[in-house]
Amino acid sequence: MNKSSTRQKGFSLVELLVALVISAVVGTALVSIFITDSRRFTVQTQVVDMQQTLRAGLDMLSQDLLMAGYDPTESGNFGITDIGLRNLDNNLDTTGDSSITFEMDDNEDGLLDSNETIRYVLYDFPVDTPDGRTDLGRVVGGGGRQLLAENVDAIGLAYAFDQDADRVIDTSAGGNLIWAMDTDNDNVLDTALDTNDDGVIDADDDAAGVALPTLVQLDRIRAVQIWLLVRNETADTGFINNETYVVANRRLAFNDNFRRRTLSTIVKFRNLGL
Repeated sequence: MNKSSTRQKGFSLVELLVALVISAVVGTALVSIFITDSRRFTVQTQVVDMQQTLRAGLDMLSQDLLMAGYDPTESGNFGITDIGLRNLDNNLDTTGDSSITFEMDDNEDGLLDSNETIRYVLYDFPVDTPDGRTDLGRVVGGGGRQLLAENVDAIGLAYAFDQDADRVIDTSAGGNLIWAMDTDNDNVLDTALDTNDDGVIDADDDAAGVALPTLVQLDRIRAVQIWLLVRNETADTGFINNETYVVANRRLAFNDNFRRRTLSTIVKFRNLGL
């Protein structure tokens, strides 16, 4: 007589526990990978946004500056009129950021019209309800500041010049362009920035600069070097930025969670010194 077996096939408690542990490990790994990939994607997006802001801001500013002093009738009514340092309220302030105001004869009539004076300046947009993030603005005539680029931490401008009006931009003893600023807001270049005369304005230079042997008037300016420093819109708590950035005569040090990028370019004024 055959006895029927009462044993049922299945998983033991130990096997179930092992399976649960493995599933938990795999699940945790998948979640970790997802979070890492998501964060990496976010970082890459922020970096791309910053680079686009830098390039777009510099391009628009450069294109406008190429027209500074445009005067097809040779009226003598157009040029650079102000290079003062300004605060976020658009007022002259020697502790503020670089700004530039210039004119161009857009309609080619030889007369300065209200829409032919342009100013670039840093401010906090929107003016009525500032958000604490500074931006680059463009002012036309007596109008308000128009948003050009967001999240711009700093702008710096330094100028090369032709002091003796020989149609050749002045150079240093080392053969490098002399980049200078107006540090006291009297619209006269007074301080050179490349203190070690290596042709590059960087952290190796004295931020205080060195006094020019002769003051330079605005009508001798022939080129401008532009620095823009931008940051990402939102902070990343997993990132610490303790870098120091060179923006013209300033050394800007941070200790926060914002990524930043800086870019510099040189524009030669094609309508000045003709």
